[in-house]
Amino acid sequence: MNLDIYTTEMAKSVWDKAFFMDKIPGAKCVIDFGCADGAMIRYLSTLYPDITFIGYDINRELINMARKTPPFNANLIYFCGIWEGLSDLEEYMFDHFKGQEICINFSSVLHEVYSSTGGIETIQELIDKLKPCYITIRDMYCDEPLTFTKIEDMRLLWDQLPAHYTAEFIDKCGCILTWRNMTHLLMKLQWIDNGWEDELKENYYSWNIDKFIDDIGGKYITSFECRYQLPYLGEKWKKEYGWYNPDIHTHAQFILRRDD
Repeated sequence: MNLDIYTTEMAKSVWDKAFFMDKIPGAKCVIDFGCADGAMIRYLSTLYPDITFIGYDINRELINMARKTPPFNANLIYFCGIWEGLSDLEEYMFDHFKGQEICINFSSVLHEVYSSTGGIETIQELIDKLKPCYITIRDMYCDEPLTFTKIEDMRLLWDQLPAHYTAEFIDKCGCILTWRNMTHLLMKLQWIDNGWEDELKENYYSWNIDKFIDDIGGKYITSFECRYQLPYLGEKWKKEYGWYNPDIHTHAQFILRRDD
């Protein structure tokens, strides 16, 4: 996978991922878990100089990119899970912040954790030890099957899809019987030229909010949620396939607040 192309694609939705910044009163530190090249927190560290932004990722190459990319603001820190490890991050947090001042953010991370990379135990440990006041999530999400109401619409779209990649998707992910499966395929097709094989391994809709709350101990309540279709995806599909239905969800945003 070309990391420059990958990070450019991820940056397209940076402001959508930062939806939570005006909804976490009292937070003095945001940990971006799975920060990749740090694009989001680089922007935010300049806009919010009084908040500390910490990027954590296990990918050494991406953390190297993050550390070498300006701005080099004093409120911007990176930890690499391979080098420093989770314990170093936890030690830093204990020395500088209380739980009620901490927000842990997961942007396009949980679907990977639940479908391919693993790591829920690491997340559980971090949340159990730091007891953050807020957990913010933005990820691909569609928790309803959404059956086809107009079969002819699906057929028109189907005829325009690349047959080879569609067949590979069906072999890996199952038949396309609902709009949920169709949008799953459409989102993967944007990676044909860069990382198709890797993306095919992931189940974008592998998690749900209720299971995640249970997995982290059940001490959080949902204080904000929004299910929606990412605008640039809708525009892309309208341009490439002549198809657009704003009622089909592709993503969701959640804010969880500690309640104990």
